[in-house]
Amino acid sequence: MNSKIINSFYVLLLSIVSFTVNYYYGSIGVLPIDTFAFFDSGFRLNNGDVPFVDYWTISGPFIDILQSIYFSFFGVSWKSYILNGSIINLIVTIVSYFFFKNIGLNSEFSFFYGLCVAFLANPSMGTPFPDYYSAFFSLFAIISFLHGVKNKKKLYLFVVPIFLCIAFFCKQTPAAYIIIFFLFNFLFYFLVKKDLKFLKPIISGSIISILLLSFLIWYNEIDINLIITQYFLYPRTIGLSRLSELDLTFNKVISTFKLIHVVLIPLMFIFLKNIFFKKKYFYEKNFFINFNIIFFSLLLIFHQWLTLNFIFIFFLIPYLCVAIQISFENKKILSILLACFCLIVTTKYHFRFNEGRKMLNLENINLSNFYHGENISSKLKGLKWITRDYDSNKEQELKRLVLFNDILKKEEKKIMFLSNYQFFSATLDKRLHSPNRWYGGIVAHPTKDNPFYYEYLIFNYNLILKNKIEIIVMDKKLGKYHFDLFREIMKKFPSGCANINESNKILITYDITNCYY
Repeated sequence: MNSKIINSFYVLLLSIVSFTVNYYYGSIGVLPIDTFAFFDSGFRLNNGDVPFVDYWTISGPFIDILQSIYFSFFGVSWKSYILNGSIINLIVTIVSYFFFKNIGLNSEFSFFYGLCVAFLANPSMGTPFPDYYSAFFSLFAIISFLHGVKNKKKLYLFVVPIFLCIAFFCKQTPAAYIIIFFLFNFLFYFLVKKDLKFLKPIISGSIISILLLSFLIWYNEIDINLIITQYFLYPRTIGLSRLSELDLTFNKVISTFKLIHVVLIPLMFIFLKNIFFKKKYFYEKNFFINFNIIFFSLLLIFHQWLTLNFIFIFFLIPYLCVAIQISFENKKILSILLACFCLIVTTKYHFRFNEGRKMLNLENINLSNFYHGENISSKLKGLKWITRDYDSNKEQELKRLVLFNDILKKEEKKIMFLSNYQFFSATLDKRLHSPNRWYGGIVAHPTKDNPFYYEYLIFNYNLILKNKIEIIVMDKKLGKYHFDLFREIMKKFPSGCANINESNKILITYDITNCYY
């Protein structure tokens, strides 16, 4: 059979599988704080709100823009939302397939490893999430660089800084680590090849990225100080705090990533052995392939050490297997062993993270005990709603959400709604002016002992004034932190003007209508 027909068939099959597996599993289960991170914000951008200005933004402004585009073309719905995650999974899979072929793997093995990537990349979350997207766009940058320098294609080098810029504005890390790594990457390539021609398209891409970013800031009239505080200075305090508390026990360093290390450590050994004992290894194509895959893997592992998220980097395993396989020039027995290992690992993590929805804290939960998202809103049709907190009493959560929906729908005054259920603006087609993408802990917003707490307090206060908010509705599940924060904010209004109602079992309401007169 013609190789082009076979190639087209593999691409079609990979596209169908990668899209479908994400679409199916991504619609099972809910972790409200993460699942809906970009649902309301994508809707809000289409209604004039701006990240950094209208809600506190510590990650994901590019994903907000991307989701707003999906909503613009396909309408505001769960299906449009899960489409975002499904298409990125498709793109990662197809890019991986062609990358594997480009570096010397045959079509059959490239298809197999691409299939593994389809199950290990985005489906564990399913919906858009900043860590995933930052890692994926960083991966695109590495693949573009390797393809560009190998085939002398300026376009691929031109898009490297664009991919890195997008990755950074999905989330600062791991993109920042990859950006720093690229400085060494460029230097190393120059020292080996003694050729600076590759820099011109990269510099051009960097200039275009800066100009586009500057245009967006200017067009949306964003105060640069808001970006610096929210996206650089405050997150830096989180990173420094985690770095100071980093406890690299054996379990954290080795055991947690043991199946990644099974292929990463041998690849590192092969790489170092060739450096010391193989003449002109620096000039071989495998050198830069292995160099980039090894350091990309190490940086993602480091990122996982510093974060509190579940592990999402198992998609590295097919890449590491491929790197070992081409290092030994596709020796048949080794190739089969690596493929078997990758198949076993993919199966293990598929059942644990996709079938078990571990990323949503739903492991060991009966996932058939769901109710349909359209019971909350027709715009959530297709979502199988089940959460860990209410798995044994789903009716209680449904009543809670229906109550939220009714209160927010009937309220005619200007509302600010604070909750981890960040989808009511979109489902009600109503501006609810939430000051955050998500709530809870030091990661989402500054706590009282953080040096940027006062800036965050003033940010909330200014939003209330800017939008002339009359009613502040707060989910009691947010806890004491936000109750205290808004009590502090209320002190900035005339004494006694606010009417605070805490009688409702699930909501606290601040009526500040009289505070403007």
